[in-house]
Amino acid sequence: MHRRDVVLKEALRIHFAENGFPPDGGMSKKWEVVWAGPVPIGLPNIAARRRATPIHDLNHLVSGYGHDAMGEAENAAWELGGGCRDYVAAWVLNCGALGLGILRSPKRIFAAFVRGRRSTNLYGIEIDSVIDLPLSTVRANLGLDDERHKGTPVDLVLFIATVAVGAIVGLVPFIVSVVTSPIWLVRGAHHQHRIGASTENP
Repeated sequence: MHRRDVVLKEALRIHFAENGFPPDGGMSKKWEVVWAGPVPIGLPNIAARRRATPIHDLNHLVSGYGHDAMGEAENAAWELGGGCRDYVAAWVLNCGALGLGILRSPKRIFAAFVRGRRSTNLYGIEIDSVIDLPLSTVRANLGLDDERHKGTPVDLVLFIATVAVGAIVGLVPFIVSVVTSPIWLVRGAHHQHRIGASTENP
């Protein structure tokens, strides 16, 4: 069966498995490690992030963007182009994620932003109403089947403004994350050690 014929819930399960994510997408973690090149950065999994992450994961699935640095930047641009509604963490984290690809391929990031302005993402949509629909149906309902998106001067102005604002907005959590990373990484390592010890000595 083709992936797009599978219902969204099952497609997400397969997506997690293929990309090496835990079944819950990491929702149960108290912290998350992201990599800025070779440097690990510990992010606390705060309530605002836990609220946005499940929808962000589903957006990756419906958009088709990957989880490498470029894919994260493209997905961020696509979400920003379509808007993240009242998900503050999504706005902030996406602003930071733009930096993962904007210098490498601004053309691709702009294309993703334009695509977002011409389609809809899952922020603001009742997930229970779509989770049991085929992935192909959800993509069609979001306007993701039409890939013929040509940017306009208005799109370009909005994109430049988004990148400029994103550089400022994304810098703040990045600095906080870098400064607090040693704390979160040590706490996370200690937590994993305790889990391992309890497993070995039930």
